[in-house]
Amino acid sequence: MAQNTSLRDLQTYVAKLEVERGFDGRSTESQCLKLCEEVGELAGAVGALTGQPQDVRRRRSADVGDEAADVLLMLLAVVNRSGVDLEDALRRKEARNNTRQWR
Repeated sequence: MAQNTSLRDLQTYVAKLEVERGFDGRSTESQCLKLCEEVGELAGAVGALTGQPQDVRRRRSADVGDEAADVLLMLLAVVNRSGVDLEDALRRKEARNNTRQWR
């Protein structure tokens, strides 16, 4: 993956990666459930990093960066299957958010 990669480039990268790894046949629902699993692992890593009580029997990574990267990869896998250009969606959503009043 090149430096200064756009979100659109990342989506293309993930699509190719899924083909290479044999994940391209998985359903949107399957990948969305995997995304939820990865978000849970990210939450666990944040908890471990911030000293939250942990189940010592579970192997849990405290590497927030690794877990966040997994979340991003799975998010892109889901939006790819849904035909969403995430960069465009982000820009549209932020344009709407910029018209809102925040406390």
